[in-house]
Amino acid sequence: MKPLSLISLFLILLLASCESVSEPQLDTRPLVVEGWIETGANPIVTVAHALDLKEGSVNIGDYVEKWCRVSIYDGDKRYLLTGKINNDYPTSFIYTSSQLRGQRGHSYRLLVESESDTVEAVSTIMPAASISSLKAEKVEGVEGAYTLKLFLNNIDPDGMYKVFVRVDGRSKIFHGSLMGTFTGRDYDDTKGHTVSLALNASDNNDNFTHYFHAGEKVYVKIYSLDRPVYDFWKSYDNSVLMSGNLFFTFADNCPTNIDGGLGYWAAYGSSLSIINIPR
Repeated sequence: MKPLSLISLFLILLLASCESVSEPQLDTRPLVVEGWIETGANPIVTVAHALDLKEGSVNIGDYVEKWCRVSIYDGDKRYLLTGKINNDYPTSFIYTSSQLRGQRGHSYRLLVESESDTVEAVSTIMPAASISSLKAEKVEGVEGAYTLKLFLNNIDPDGMYKVFVRVDGRSKIFHGSLMGTFTGRDYDDTKGHTVSLALNASDNNDNFTHYFHAGEKVYVKIYSLDRPVYDFWKSYDNSVLMSGNLFFTFADNCPTNIDGGLGYWAAYGSSLSIINIPR
């Protein structure tokens, strides 16, 4: 089973709580955007229309927008993204460009134009923190289970950050860690930051736990965020914390920086570290 991305949550949630029994046409439903660019990497953008759980069995692929025009502006220079199939992502379709890589301090404007909608957003790559060390810590009472302790350098007290993880063999893409969004003032350099897995961090959630397993290879990224992206992720984390069932609070609680749509567009400063969990 593929993990739910943030866009998948929006797809499921947006209309699930609507009181109206009418079934709007696809082109009247909001566009939902999930996109990012990070330092030194190409952009990734997914676009879809919202769907309604009350419709019964639906194929999310039918709601993915595969024919829109997606552009990113770096100053006055425009990059037109190419759509392509990529089954590593829950929507199985992304827009990207090999001509554009994120640079620190640059602001990137995303413009998505479909037959029925035009939406846009701007995000800026902030100065990155760096990872000084990662340590695996055993979970008491759970055999072979670990959390990670993350220690950082170059933390700005006024900066905003989020931790993303990828476990080799469990997923091919990075996912936000559990409660991994914080400010520089929240970070205690004597205690570090505890890293564990969020629900969508595996390609198969049937036997999911929040812990890492002995022998696993774990990739950890620390992302720097601008304010709108921080607000999005912090609200998402709070929804996970406060709700026994995230699916009924997410759409109402998470802000968006997408003008005219839903979702988020993020420009990340990034730093990567890798750890092998001891056997």
